[in-house]
Formats: sequence, structure tokens, C-alpha cells
Amino acid sequence: MRRAHPPLGEPCLPKPEEGFTLLELMVVCAVVGVALLIVPASFDSFGARGRLSASTNKLLSEITAAREQSVLDGYEARWEIGRFPNEKGEREWGTRFWFTSVPAKGTQGEEGQRDVAKERATSRAEERQWLNSSWHALPDGVIVSGISLEAGHWEKLGEGDKTFQVRFFPDGAVERGFGVRLESQDLDVRVDERSVTILINPLTSEPSSHEGLRELTKQRDASDFR
Repeated sequence: MRRAHPPLGEPCLPKPEEGFTLLELMVVCAVVGVALLIVPASFDSFGARGRLSASTNKLLSEITAAREQSVLDGYEARWEIGRFPNEKGEREWGTRFWFTSVPAKGTQGEEGQRDVAKERATSRAEERQWLNSSWHALPDGVIVSGISLEAGHWEKLGEGDKTFQVRFFPDGAVERGFGVRLESQDLDVRVDERSVTILINPLTSEPSSHEGLRELTKQRDASDFR
């Protein structure tokens, strides 16, 4: 079929293209608007979970570091967690270390123990034998919701100057098994979905992290093995 040509003298105009209707444009704008409302909430949730994860890794590495430092130096080391006043006078959650140059009891021979006893009997008071690091704040929005020293029992911190300390010894042992529960205040979900529990094994002194609300292993009585 031959292609029709316009009469001589008339301009050859391009065929008009079809565009969007007003209704289609309104639907697109509505979809974009809903997406813009959802995306910020998603980013906030992602950031809050990232801060909770960072806090968990921070505590795991610090507890491990305190234990290894005690083993390497041959002296007792302590790890502390609680609330402290920052430069603005506001109280925030954080951790710090305690170190000493006085050997722990039972780590020296008889002669060494006499020297240690003399050292402890000098004018230097017991508290002056310890040096502590500065406080290291936890990420914003993350709190310590509880400390556990036995299965099923949790104690709150943060009231007044009350903090929690645990001792590590040169033989790699920990003073006692314990649990620390972290909680994100920026997540609007159930408490078990915005919490992480860190448990320290009393036998190996190794820390482990668990999502949600976990408990220390219940101590078994000797009669359980009869």
C-alpha cells in the first residue's frame, strides 16, 4: 500500500504522542507520597538495630579484653558498667576498666605473699592501688535494662551512683557468672524483639550474646547428680 502524502503546500506535522492522564499522575503522586512516609521509618529502625548490635559487640570485646589483660599482666582486672555524668552533666550509660599493680591473692608464693601483705599494709589505701580508665558511652538509645547473677532474677541499674563491677583473675577465671541485658529505646516493637542478652559462663568466663530475653543457666545442686 502506498503511503499517503499531504497535499502540496501543506506542512508535514508529526503525529501527536499520547501522554499521561490527570488521574494517572494523581495515582503516581499518591504512591510516591506513601513511599516517602515509609522510608524514613525503615531507616530509623535500621539505625536503631545497628546501634544495638554495636553496643553488643562493644560489651563482648570489652569483657574479653578485661579477661585477657588480667591473664597477660598477671594482675586482677575489673570491668564496670552503669551510668555516669557526661560533660553536660547528663547521666548516660557506659563502661570502664579498673587495673592494679598489686597481685591478686593466691597468685604468688609464700615469700611473694609476704611482700604483697607489706604492700597492702603501707600508707597507700586499698582504693588507691587501683587505676581506672575513662568512661566509654554506649550508643544513643541503648540502655542496660538489667543485670543478672542467678537464673530468673534481674536487677536494675542506673539509680543514683549504683553500678556493676566484675573481677577477672590471672588464671583466666571470672569472679562469677553474670548476665547483662541491653535494650533499644528507639524500636517500637515488643521488648523481646528489641533486647539482647549477654551471658558470661562461670566456668570458662567466655561471653556470648543472644537475641531476646535469655536467662543464666540454673545452678544445679550436688543432690541432682546422685
